[in-house]
Amino acid sequence: MPNISSQQSVLAQWIKRLDTTRLPVYQSHQELALQALQRPSNSLRDIAQAISKAPTIALIMLREANRGSSSLAEPVQTLENAVSRLGLQRCITLLKQLTVVVAEADVPLALRQVWLLGQHLNVQANGLFGTRMARLWQEIHWGSLLFLSPVWPLLTLHPEFFTEWERRVLGNNEPAVTVERELIGLPLTTLCLALAEHWKLPSWIIDGYRLLNDNPRQLVQALYIARRADQPLLQQQQLDQRPALNNWLNRPANTLVFTCGLVMAAHNSWGSAQCLRWQRLIGLYTKQDLNSIQHSTHQLAVKHARLQRHRDLWQPAQALLWPWHIQRLRDKSAAQAALSAPTQDDFQQWQKYCKELIKAPSAFANTVQLIQHINLALQACGMKKICIVMLDAQAQRAQVSLLHGIKAESIATTFNLKATPALQQLLAQPNHLLINAKNAAQLTPQLPEELVKVFAQTHWLLASLSNSRRVVMLLAASQATDALHPITLQGFKKTLDCIERALLLFSTRKR
Repeated sequence: MPNISSQQSVLAQWIKRLDTTRLPVYQSHQELALQALQRPSNSLRDIAQAISKAPTIALIMLREANRGSSSLAEPVQTLENAVSRLGLQRCITLLKQLTVVVAEADVPLALRQVWLLGQHLNVQANGLFGTRMARLWQEIHWGSLLFLSPVWPLLTLHPEFFTEWERRVLGNNEPAVTVERELIGLPLTTLCLALAEHWKLPSWIIDGYRLLNDNPRQLVQALYIARRADQPLLQQQQLDQRPALNNWLNRPANTLVFTCGLVMAAHNSWGSAQCLRWQRLIGLYTKQDLNSIQHSTHQLAVKHARLQRHRDLWQPAQALLWPWHIQRLRDKSAAQAALSAPTQDDFQQWQKYCKELIKAPSAFANTVQLIQHINLALQACGMKKICIVMLDAQAQRAQVSLLHGIKAESIATTFNLKATPALQQLLAQPNHLLINAKNAAQLTPQLPEELVKVFAQTHWLLASLSNSRRVVMLLAASQATDALHPITLQGFKKTLDCIERALLLFSTRKR
């Protein structure tokens, strides 16, 4: 059992840090909001509709309105109320103080992806429940638009969290709580609930995170009954036998949790068990069959995609064109199985090249021959992308000597080496680094950006090799996949030993 006092301490530190994080806002969104506020003919509803296109601004205004209010005043639940409480002039002043960015590239990709997920959630919630519960449309609209807002400051500071979370939780089916405790020290729902309460976000958002964090048992029971989607009469009988569960299921605020579950599952696959589970639960709530719910959710995903123009973000509607069983984020074991291990022929070739590298005296007449042979040995152990770099006497400047599987124009011929801890460790003595999803955020800023640009989309290795106690070569390599096969990794390490021996033999050969 985790230490409760320790978790409370971690939670307090996160709240303090995230509460003061300045969220990025697009300049175009700021200008749109300012125009809406400064147009005399606009009603509060007109202003709110304009700002709906910039959810970050809506969150900032809601937070500010609730922070500045009396402890006796009811928290505002909608943007119209927030603008009314703050006043137009205060809103304009607040907008002009925001951290404004011009280009999408200035905002972390993970944060932009979660913004898009929030907009998809908003479209799904409005489409599935907005007409059915017309009198509650404001709660549905603002609750769904801002449901994921507690993670926005986290991803502003640590965008790598979402990349790792989606890979491990959605792709590898690892328990979310386990992954989140490892990454941030506590469950994400605990952090989101605490921030939602601290910011006094709309009550439906707070209720949703309370359900996920404090009382998931009722949700599990409802999901169990929802499995019988082909037997609606039996479902109703089971609900009638549990009046407390039936009353809970019909709470309107639960629709945010149901829709969020659907959207997060669809981010990976529409045909997965997780996605079907949430679609069945929505069907149980709305008293509709699974086919109708699937038709509606798919149509709404397409509607959302038509509103977007982001080429580098994943649109869930794209997966509707795929075979039903395909998942965008594959299971770790499946991905590992998909990696190709070196064949027996490759292994024999690798042995041959390594024997030639360590043959005494050196069989190579010049460095070109030696480097070409190193390249062949690395290819034989499974490497698809290879970059061999020679260093000057001070190990301050690098000269690219060989590229394999990499276009020459994608990397500079020469570049300087930064004095960073990770790189200095490599340059001090022979060593190697495995750069993967877990450590990429920490390591890549310390490595040569010329190499990072070429290898960053895969798991890759960077090694330093010495000759007579001086590091003379850097070697970067990968399988051009999202992981490295264990046999290839083992072969790479053994090849490094052979290369070091070859460098010594070459430098001491008779001329």
